[in-house]
Amino acid sequence: MRSNPFAEQVHYSQVLDTDPWTDLPYWNSTVRYDGCGMVSLAMCVDLLTGRPLSPLDVYRMREAAGLDQSRTADAAGTSVCGGDVTLKLNPVNRRLFQIESEPLQRTVAAFREVLEQEKVIWASSRNTPFYDVYGRIRDRRPELGHVIVFWKYEDGMYYAKDCAYGCDLGNNIPYSENMLQTWLAANPFQQFAMKRAEQKVC
Repeated sequence: MRSNPFAEQVHYSQVLDTDPWTDLPYWNSTVRYDGCGMVSLAMCVDLLTGRPLSPLDVYRMREAAGLDQSRTADAAGTSVCGGDVTLKLNPVNRRLFQIESEPLQRTVAAFREVLEQEKVIWASSRNTPFYDVYGRIRDRRPELGHVIVFWKYEDGMYYAKDCAYGCDLGNNIPYSENMLQTWLAANPFQQFAMKRAEQKVC
């Protein structure tokens, strides 16, 4: 992202034993197993605002704001798990993190258009391969959903940050158009365009 010279380096993991947020209670278990949406939110905040907020910072700020991080996101916007950037949570995400989400079509063309606007994408899928930086498929239960952040389109490739890996394997993963099309088609939701709260809606 042109607006953030450190965007290439932004990456957080949900699985490293050395990180203080990995084993915090979250949803049905801990961040390690169920916190991909929250950790991906932290990466969106860093990418869009340049604020170095770790997943621990995000977790504690939401806790202090009274958000329930043990239940699935609800229509009232009082709980967050599995839907950390849904439109209902825009008021709290604007207040805490100065970012907000917009609806986004689940197509390759729509993803490219958003990434060319200095926005990023928080998106999930399931029943489809997830890759590391070398193009190797991660061994996982395919029926389990997982969130990653798409942050850049360049030379025909869509680059993702995946918190299921450490930085060495999960930062700036290239997805070709065909890989992304397969990834998107495997599951009908969720995906959101993420932007700074003060950005005008295009």
